[in-house]
Amino acid sequence: QWYQRRVRAYSRPAVKFLTPVFHPQVRDNGELNLAKAFPTWTPRRDRIWHVLRYTKRCFFSVNTLDSVNCVAAAAIQESIETFKTHARQCVHESIRLNFEEPMEEDGGNLFSCKLLNDTQISILKDKVTSGSLDYDSLFQ
Repeated sequence: QWYQRRVRAYSRPAVKFLTPVFHPQVRDNGELNLAKAFPTWTPRRDRIWHVLRYTKRCFFSVNTLDSVNCVAAAAIQESIETFKTHARQCVHESIRLNFEEPMEEDGGNLFSCKLLNDTQISILKDKVTSGSLDYDSLFQ
């Protein structure tokens, strides 16, 4: 899972995974390296869907240049099987942390998330639209 946070109107958003992710562009604290894709953030040009697209592409085309997780980058360069083993361990840990019951087989889809119920969505929507959502609390 991840959340998007805006600090200032013209600052690059932050994407932080809440469960372990083993990837060259994901820091140990779970934050995705967006600086590589978005060196500067211009609200009139850059959109959240660009961030979503970049996030997805990171998992289909793994780039080890300018990595922020040197262990993951080294694992890819030394042995893709070692990297896959670490990545699978993170997936299993994420499932364990997010779901009380085991998930059904998903055909190999590793990009899953916990769904919110209607009440949770309504509360979140009200906080976002009123400006009272504390984004920093999402990262604790």
